[in-house]
Formats: sequence, structure tokens, C-alpha cells
Amino acid sequence: MYCNNEWIKCGALLLLVVVASIECGGAITGQESDKPNAVTTEDPCLSIKCGFGQECFVDYENNEANCICIRECPQNDDLRRRVCSNYNETWQSDCHLMKHRCDCLEQVNAVDSKYCTYEHKHMHIDYYGECKDIEPCRDEVLEDFPRRMRDWLDSIISLSRVEVTNSKQDMEHKWIDAIIWKFCDLDKEPHDRYVSRHELFPLRAPLLSMESCISDFLDGCDANDDHKITLVEWGKCLGASPDEMQDKCNQFISKA
Repeated sequence: MYCNNEWIKCGALLLLVVVASIECGGAITGQESDKPNAVTTEDPCLSIKCGFGQECFVDYENNEANCICIRECPQNDDLRRRVCSNYNETWQSDCHLMKHRCDCLEQVNAVDSKYCTYEHKHMHIDYYGECKDIEPCRDEVLEDFPRRMRDWLDSIISLSRVEVTNSKQDMEHKWIDAIIWKFCDLDKEPHDRYVSRHELFPLRAPLLSMESCISDFLDGCDANDDHKITLVEWGKCLGASPDEMQDKCNQFISKA
């Protein structure tokens, strides 16, 4: 199976996104204040969903949970986990970027300063890796992009512990299951069978520094420009017919 080396590296980067999202807020719960000896029956953070750059902090004395800006980010010396903001500024990790944004937004009435500029209050992650000049997307690369994406997704699902139940695809058309799987993987919350621009972030951000055509490709998938991609639109931009794009999101299972 053909798989470009850079796409293989990108597969590893996608795993880093999962790890980083756990460290960087949103899913962090159970950060504790001085916990008394009394035994609590339920973690108050279970009922709270914190925003980006935040973590859940429990005041056990009052049995209350609140979202606060992340207090400390792990030291990161891995250049692959650096991030570039939409203002072309490199940050040590996504945690550091989102924590800084949260800290600045907390200063509601504060005047912009060197530490908290207007840009800092409105920044987000543009892509993973240190900021650099992204080369223009060449027409011939964009034209070949769907084939390369299909090959990459086919290789990823073949190497993963995921399989589809009741699949009727022969080996020659296994890539159909692979692109349906990726669509279902991107369709997070809500599971509405649409992939929004926000839900495309885990695919776009790790690839952009190495694959300059990823943004143009994804923009082209949104045929009617309504800022969300349907399963049929996703299949069409990857070379599949509407009849081949069957909803199988409930059929993908992890192998034992």
C-alpha cells in the first residue's frame, strides 16, 4: 500500500493532538483544592465542561466545582508539539497558548499590555509545529491530493484496531470504509452527521505545516459553502460516488 512518508509522520502527529487535548483543558477535571478528610461520593467536576484553556477546580469545603484558567502547563521540549497561532507566533504547546489566552480574557477590564495584547485575547491554534512560511498550494498537488488522502486513510485504518461490522466491501474498495470511518471520527459533538469547520481542526492543524494544500482541499469539500460537510460531500471530494457513502458510523468497532 502506497503511503507517503510525510503522511506517516502526520499520522503520528494526529496522536499527539489527542494527547495534547487531554493536557490542555476542556477535558480536564478533578483539580483539587486542599481536600478535607471527609469522603465525597461524586466528583463535582463530572457535571461541568470547561472551555479551552481551563481546568476544573474543586472547592471541597463548599463542595463546589468551578472552571478556572489552567494554572500550569507541562514543560515541553518536543518541537513537534509546538504550535503556531493565527497571528504567526510560536508557542511551546497548545496548553501554553490556550492558558495564556484564558489568562488574558480573565482580565476583562484590563488595558492591552505587552503581556496581554488584543491578539493574545483572540488567538487560536492555526497549526502544529513552529511557525514557518507555508508554501503555496500548487495546482498539480491539489489535484492529486484526494488520492493521497485515500491512501493515507486506508493505511491508517489498516494499521489501527478498528474494523467495520457487516462490511461488504472487497479488498479493492476497502478505502471506501476508510473514508467513511474518518468522517465518523471527525463528527464529534453533536453527532449530527455533519462535520463543521471546528470539527475539521484535528485533521487540518497537524497537516498544514507539511501539506500546504490541506486547507484548499477541505474548503473544496464544502460544496455549497455552508460551513459544514456532509457524508456525501466528503465522499465526493475523495472520489467516491453518493451511492458508496453509506452511514456506517455505528458499525465501526475496536478490535479486541
